[in-house]
Amino acid sequence: MAKSEHPQASIDWASAEVRGGELTVALVGGANAEWAERVQAVVERLDRPGSAWGATKVTKAKVTVEAVAAGAEEDLRHLLDGAVQQANADYAPEAPDGSDDEPSEE
Repeated sequence: MAKSEHPQASIDWASAEVRGGELTVALVGGANAEWAERVQAVVERLDRPGSAWGATKVTKAKVTVEAVAAGAEEDLRHLLDGAVQQANADYAPEAPDGSDDEPSEE
């Protein structure tokens, strides 16, 4: 199974830096460009006008968020973690046949 078939990554919050209101945080794992595009799409879908931060850019190596307001950290972290979890679920390998989540007939 090639690494790019099932890209998975997580946010390395220990690497987070904020400079001039811009958050940059590294991604660790096996992200690729397609996975990063999926995270970007999820963020754009879930983000709401009037949020306490600006534009978000996701690459296979990092996430950058512009104009992060003080006090918005928890909500922003929730949004980004959720988007990463969704992309990981979207690219997760399928369960082998016969091991689905259906209850047994016993």
